[in-house]
Amino acid sequence: MTIYRSALINRREGLDDAQFREHWIRVHGALAARLPGLGTYRQNHIAERLLEDRGVPVQSIDGVSQLSFDSVAAMMSSDASPEYAACKADIPLFQGGITILVLQPELLFGSETLARGQHGAKLAWLSTRRAGVPAEGLHARWRRESAQAGAAVPGARRHVHNFVVDRGHPVQAGVPSGSADAVESFSELWFDDVESLRAGLASPAGQRLVHGDPLLAPFAVYRIEEVHIV
Repeated sequence: MTIYRSALINRREGLDDAQFREHWIRVHGALAARLPGLGTYRQNHIAERLLEDRGVPVQSIDGVSQLSFDSVAAMMSSDASPEYAACKADIPLFQGGITILVLQPELLFGSETLARGQHGAKLAWLSTRRAGVPAEGLHARWRRESAQAGAAVPGARRHVHNFVVDRGHPVQAGVPSGSADAVESFSELWFDDVESLRAGLASPAGQRLVHGDPLLAPFAVYRIEEVHIV
């Protein structure tokens, strides 16, 4: 079972957006690319903030990382490595806060693998459970009731839904950690270009997918610039 070690991060006070981006890609990206057992590594840089609900208890978000491993055990083995220690030492140099999620990706439609630049625009959103929706059986119920909604969005080329399957791996790196308890999923929807993304999100099907899910409520919606490190 492929999993993602995913970090919700924000930039350190005193850094501007360009400095944060440069450090994350050139310095931290190069360090993390050396992690043993790492499959792919993508960085999600926020190009446009479409929704942010400050009522959800995670720190502010300037980016989301996705590092794939074959299993949680492989990720934990990597966490014990000197390469991971070097990554942790670098975190306070550009991050102000970090919240770690372990995600299980599910491809709902589109290409099996994602090539660099294959689709020119990406929409991503983080969701929490709606009030009154029980946690037990949530993943199976969502797959039955909501998993096909993305296929109706005009212009959508690829849809991956990532449920949180583990919240027990916080990073102790000298920066604050937000609570991961409220986060249930990280959703990704690719389009050919920004115009198609805007039109797809504005459509009735796009609004139902992102904002009208009966089980999950978005608390952060972003247009993403996706950077492939590995």
